[in-house]
Amino acid sequence: MLNIKEDYHVHCNYNDHSSADLTVQNALKQAEKMGLKAIAFTEHVRRSSEWIPRYLAEVESAINSADDNKNAIKIIPGFEAKILADGSIDCPEYCAQKYFLVASFHTRYTDKKIWLNALEKAIENKNVDVIGHLFPENSFALEEDEVGRLARLMAANNKIVEINAKYHAPPNDWLKVFKRNGVRFHLGSDAHSLEAIGRFERVWDLIAIVS
Repeated sequence: MLNIKEDYHVHCNYNDHSSADLTVQNALKQAEKMGLKAIAFTEHVRRSSEWIPRYLAEVESAINSADDNKNAIKIIPGFEAKILADGSIDCPEYCAQKYFLVASFHTRYTDKKIWLNALEKAIENKNVDVIGHLFPENSFALEEDEVGRLARLMAANNKIVEINAKYHAPPNDWLKVFKRNGVRFHLGSDAHSLEAIGRFERVWDLIAIVS
């Protein structure tokens, strides 16, 4: 059963396209205001990112402060990393191994074969916890048997599929196939602003499919 009081995809202002006021502390205050019980910080990362130590220190400091409050929100430090064309993840290895990791497409490859191969390798990557905002590119569609194969692969590799509020993803028909094959789900707002944290109204229909 999905928990609408848990948001597993929240950004902050360590990237260059979130709201300036989306600091870690402000995000936590907003999460408390929304009545959330768990929040995962999943800032966009690249292998070349230089801000990682500062970001992790800030999130870890928030976790340490929360440890003294039994009613505090559960805080999960993590990253969202791009799935590259060869199926590798654009994330430093030590981050991928130690922290919560959402793998998502952020580049259009226009070739279904490349896209499928990259996704399958990401699913098989033992360091990836979640497949984020999953939907096909405009240039191709997936047949039901292809979706089924992906579903079985995700179930076999214990991957969570994110129901993403920003992109209203995955597609309805994919979710039905995923559910039939025992795939697990959780919710992610993909918040790039304070107002988006914990807001799942846009995906009530998707939540209903997997509930």
